[in-house]
Amino acid sequence: MKRQTPFKTIYFDIFGGCNARCPYCLTGSSESRISGEISPARFAQALEKLVREGAIDSGSVLSLYNWGEPFLHRNLPEIIRIINNYDVRFALSTNAYRVPAIDREFVRNLDHLIFSMCGFSQASYDRIQQTNFDKARENITRIVEDCRRHGFKGDFRIFFHIYKFNEEEVDPCRKFANRLGIHFHPHYAILNRWDDLRKLVTGGMPPGTYFDISRDLLGLDEIPAFLKKEYVARRFLCPQFEYLVLTENGDVVTCCQLPKDRPEFLCGNILDDSLADILKRRQEMPVCEDCVRTGLASYIAGSIKVPASYRRGLRQTVLIIEGKLRRLISGRW
Repeated sequence: MKRQTPFKTIYFDIFGGCNARCPYCLTGSSESRISGEISPARFAQALEKLVREGAIDSGSVLSLYNWGEPFLHRNLPEIIRIINNYDVRFALSTNAYRVPAIDREFVRNLDHLIFSMCGFSQASYDRIQQTNFDKARENITRIVEDCRRHGFKGDFRIFFHIYKFNEEEVDPCRKFANRLGIHFHPHYAILNRWDDLRKLVTGGMPPGTYFDISRDLLGLDEIPAFLKKEYVARRFLCPQFEYLVLTENGDVVTCCQLPKDRPEFLCGNILDDSLADILKRRQEMPVCEDCVRTGLASYIAGSIKVPASYRRGLRQTVLIIEGKLRRLISGRW
């Protein structure tokens, strides 16, 4: 059964793990942070089926990440070659721990590339990613220059995660982004662990745990007032249904916030099940009903916030306008 409306975005974790140890991330906080990678052959089979069943068309973007670091895949060039054979646009998100082999094939169908940053100092990196900040900054510069040298005209983006301890680092990172012509997107860091989030919104989080996370995360005090709007929860349509999320095994994830040890984590496998059956099963998952009923779904959807005090500035405004014009001219809006 062919899906009539393709997804605009499909998240496909080609590598099941990450080198960073971010404490508020499902992967970074896990004791087993590396769980394998998809083989090029299996990836090709999955992509062929997604195209055949109508999940992907010329307006779709295949994002090669969810909770994993795609640049750790041992055969990333082959994965990209397969994508290019289908002429599918793709996106990447990285912590810039590693620089991949970049050539014209790498950038041919690259739509955009995101750099995830937890601050703009070694002190912040020691506290969150536990990786080398200077190396990340140097690698970002090298990746941008290499991509542009091979003809890439799309967007680079820095997603800057704001914590209570790195608010003064927002402006230095913005200036760094300005120099390289990178779109700068600062937003409050959030707690990306579903079970802890549910305890947080339902009042079941132990006081000690709440105290620990409140030392780092902003906006936690807004949760009670937000969840009192019960009508929002009852009428809320979760954005998870607007895209598809797959693991390095080709499994379709019920919700990108769920940990892998949850019994409702998966709703099928793209190679073993029809897409229609998978989507039907996903709509019937009890965990989704619970998530909406408690208000957790609406909180997650609205939790990515830009500080009210942040001013984009002229350089960033121009970069965003230029990016929109490129997409409009190319027909890839």
